Amino acid sequence: MRITDSDIRWLRLHFPNLYYDADSHKILGELDFRAVYDQVSGKVTIAGLAEETDFLIQDVFEIEIYVDDLDMNGWPKVFEVGGKYRRIAEKCEVPIIDLHIYPHNHACCLGLKYRDNQRLCIEDFLDELVIPFFYRLSYTDKFGIDRARRDLWGEYSHGDKGQIEHFLEIVDIARHNPGRNDPCPCGSGKKYKKCHLGEVESLKNSLKRRSPNVSTHSRR
Repeated sequence: MRITDSDIRWLRLHFPNLYYDADSHKILGELDFRAVYDQVSGKVTIAGLAEETDFLIQDVFEIEIYVDDLDMNGWPKVFEVGGKYRRIAEKCEVPIIDLHIYPHNHACCLGLKYRDNQRLCIEDFLDELVIPFFYRLSYTDKFGIDRARRDLWGEYSHGDKGQIEHFLEIVDIARHNPGRNDPCPCGSGKKYKKCHLGEVESLKNSLKRRSPNVSTHSRR
């Protein structure tokens, strides 16, 4: 991920307790968010001041984002360094992997996506991946892991099985062959081009590189 001057200004404006350290290429500090989960779209979004629901969460986590150090899914590695995840795991009596924290390095597992060297700006990274991850952690802390699993979006399995589950989901979306401006078949309510199009195209490109004779088409 490349951090621009515009990204730094946006970060200071929207998350004044986070800052970018150019020497270490890390974003550090306190992530303070107020977010809500929409059961219909399956998405976590920044909440307005007037919203009051069980799904409203306001919390703070001390984090570090290693901008130049990518995880196995191509995301910058994110760590919760304040010890909250350990306390939540102990409270819920579960291993940290059940909170989607990698046991070998204690980095956050932000989710599976197919990417084809796409650039990701810090705004999208925080809004679409980082905040939803910590929202789920907060919800688990507040209501317990059983309710979090029941109320929130479905989980992929850990390890290779989860990779296969995600692959099959993207393949199923591709089979619908939607137009760019059609609703995404995943049910998010977003246009396809604003939702899973990038993942589908990245998967197709990956398959083309492995099997040059395979032809794939999508409606524009």
